[in-house]
Amino acid sequence: MKILITLLLSLTIFSCVEVKVDDLNKFVVEAKSKVYPINDKIPELKKIDALAYTGNNGRNPFSDPKVEVIAPTKNTPKSCPQPNFKRKKQALEMYSLDNLLMRGTLLINDELWALVQASGGEIHKVRPGYYLGLNHGKVLQITKAKIELLELASDRDGCWQERITQITLQSE
Repeated sequence: MKILITLLLSLTIFSCVEVKVDDLNKFVVEAKSKVYPINDKIPELKKIDALAYTGNNGRNPFSDPKVEVIAPTKNTPKSCPQPNFKRKKQALEMYSLDNLLMRGTLLINDELWALVQASGGEIHKVRPGYYLGLNHGKVLQITKAKIELLELASDRDGCWQERITQITLQSE
């Protein structure tokens, strides 16, 4: 019963309020009376001659490149250095050295670690003994200015040649 009385009182209070909507009605009438021009002209399109892709000799530029894999040769001389094909590859061995940048160093437990940025932007910690690059590059030494690698590159005879490579510190 109290709810019904409260409801009736609130309805009578709000029904007595006079709302002025003259300015609103005036605005609606003015907006409806305005004429907006409609541009029915469609722009004329220029004819463009399409070129057909005829690159049959190379790889399709819209496909992902194949992963570079170096297969071991079976008739290699025993005196040549050989990479260990049985060891598990590390994350930075999926990138060529062109796609790796040295960004700094860290001193952890009196050992100098290097910070290497891959082409995707992620940063990796590297210390001597780690591998990086496509040519079985083993980290030999890290200084504050460079990372020194021992890479193994295959020649025509199936022998592997050792070479020293460096990645120098790059700042942004």
